[in-house]
Amino acid sequence: MAGSAWPEERDADLTAPSESTGHLLRRAVQHYAALWASIVTAGLTSPQFAVLALLDSADDGLDQRSIAEGAALDKSTCGDLIDRLARRGLVEAGIDPANRRRKIVRMTEAGRQRLAETAAQQRDVHQAALAELSETERAELNRLLLKMLRLQA
Repeated sequence: MAGSAWPEERDADLTAPSESTGHLLRRAVQHYAALWASIVTAGLTSPQFAVLALLDSADDGLDQRSIAEGAALDKSTCGDLIDRLARRGLVEAGIDPANRRRKIVRMTEAGRQRLAETAAQQRDVHQAALAELSETERAELNRLLLKMLRLQA
């Protein structure tokens, strides 16, 4: 699809790492993951934090499918992640009495405490990762990333 390139891409050397969007995205993810690992001491991964944050706003819990969709996880990864959180006592999973094929996941008090401990550290990661960007640039970055992700759906 050489003819579909944007005008500014036609002149760019897309094999150069500094011009390759994929390479830059991978490096940004690596940078964020390294910041998370160095700042977050509460023992949660970023996806685990996302799941607990989703559950925090759901008083009656959520089914596994809703958690997977809300946290952008595939079904298998979501199931494994919920199992790990349950083994650590951060969530409880039970059968939905209205639909026995559906698993409902609820956050425990220990999960709420861990989420609260991690939230401030997550904000520190966010600030460190985006320190060089203005508020306008941060909003634009999120807007563009969401636009890219919607195109994949």
